Amino acid sequence: MVIDFRTRPPFKSFVTGGNFFPRPMEDQFSRPEDVPGIYRNSVDIESARKGEFGLYMKELAGSGIDLQVVQGRQVRPGMAHVENDDVCELAITYPDKFIAFPAIDISNVPQALAEIERCVKQYQIKGIAIEPGWCAPPRYVDDSCLDPIYEKCEELGLICAFTLSVLAGEDLSYCNPIALQKMALRFPRVTFTVSHGCWPFVEEFLGVALQCMNIYFYPDFFCCLPNMPFADQFVRAANSYMRYRMMFATSYPVRPLKQSLEQFLELPFEEEVKEFLLYKNAQRILRL
Repeated sequence: MVIDFRTRPPFKSFVTGGNFFPRPMEDQFSRPEDVPGIYRNSVDIESARKGEFGLYMKELAGSGIDLQVVQGRQVRPGMAHVENDDVCELAITYPDKFIAFPAIDISNVPQALAEIERCVKQYQIKGIAIEPGWCAPPRYVDDSCLDPIYEKCEELGLICAFTLSVLAGEDLSYCNPIALQKMALRFPRVTFTVSHGCWPFVEEFLGVALQCMNIYFYPDFFCCLPNMPFADQFVRAANSYMRYRMMFATSYPVRPLKQSLEQFLELPFEEEVKEFLLYKNAQRILRL
């Protein structure tokens, strides 16, 4: 069993409004030095090049991944807007393949709360996705104006999934785990998950996670990519106190499905830890 905790398939508004597709490929750059580091050496990801859902489902079938959490995206105007009904439609149409985490635009908190209530009532969602550093205006995760959203997650038993790294905000300050620490301590009964593991603040993030037992994470390509700086710290933590709170994720379409899993399994995880990372931890917090 393998659960991928973060994917964004080429489906409806993921393609038309998500700013994901078509995803640039290495052979489209005239100079190799211009290829973004997170895209290098990608294989078997034609679905992202073409933005075709049929190709995606074929790649998924051959990837070794059984279940995926589809995380939506709603950030500042003109950047990306994925319709939450599209995210949830995937989970309804393919209940054995996808779990929906609709995205919440936190620029208007009353509207955000109403959207959470709507998605819970209409779709029985298990979590929401938020990118505070890319909203308008950008926010730090511990901004008190967001407290009603975290309170709503606590009330409804929802997972709150953040994207926090150098790639998820106007500058590095938006992924500094100090703000995450303050917020997680204020809401100890909410399960927070963190994509990218606050890279490059890896040691600081792992320190926060040691203290805050309600923080789970999936470093995705910041761990899977060969020779990625600080990836060894994620592995060491997984082999130690984070074995029950680290999870696997591809972060497709940044990286391919099958290749991400293969590269993840090549990392020096202790054998008894792998089943927790691949599915048991996700299975537990998703209440499957």
